[in-house]
Amino acid sequence: MAKENFVLLVGEIQGSPIIDKENNKAKYVLKTLRRNDKIDFPVINVYEPSLIEKVESFREGDYVIVKGFIATQEVKKGAVCPNCQEIIKSQGTITEVYAIENTNIGTGYTLESIKEFSNTVIVLGSLCRDVEFRLLPNTGTPSAQYQLAVNRKFNVKRQRDNFTDYPWVNSFGRQAEQDALRLETGSQVLIQGGLQTRNVQKIMVCENCDGEFKAEDFVAEIVPYSVEYLNNCKFD
Repeated sequence: MAKENFVLLVGEIQGSPIIDKENNKAKYVLKTLRRNDKIDFPVINVYEPSLIEKVESFREGDYVIVKGFIATQEVKKGAVCPNCQEIIKSQGTITEVYAIENTNIGTGYTLESIKEFSNTVIVLGSLCRDVEFRLLPNTGTPSAQYQLAVNRKFNVKRQRDNFTDYPWVNSFGRQAEQDALRLETGSQVLIQGGLQTRNVQKIMVCENCDGEFKAEDFVAEIVPYSVEYLNNCKFD
């Protein structure tokens, strides 16, 4: 089965990397710039010992090249009810980048000068649910959201064989209209785009006091530059 799950990021280190030598892992955040001048803050996970050694030299403000792939985890995310202070958990998806290479290239760069390749994602996957199409309330811009099943192309420490990830895709404008027209569950697509990160608010209901409240969540999703429709797409 064909596999394509590739990420190339070039960006500026934000804060200090978190290094957990006892569990052989490291994590850091990059500031990147997409072609449409949108700034994003993807989270990078590192598990290979040789790469963790490199991360030990990373400092805030350094520019780093990361080669890796999209990785997702289904987790229970917690939020504190403002009414009764109970911790309420809901199912959610964490989307991050697993590094297979990361190189410090120093300072003296600007995001504007590297935005053509600062944030690039290429994935081949099949829709695991139908497209959710809507018009954004403030602008009326078409938006299409859907989730892909994507097989990992590279190996990292702790990875199981034939691991599949489930990133979300969010397209806009003319691309969103085409996605809604052409795609359904089972459609296969090849997407080239960028990794968008944003804070969102979701409505939660407290199981303890039945109060409704808004909780902030951090999400990452793929925003396409282009979508190639492959198998099981609607072309009529």
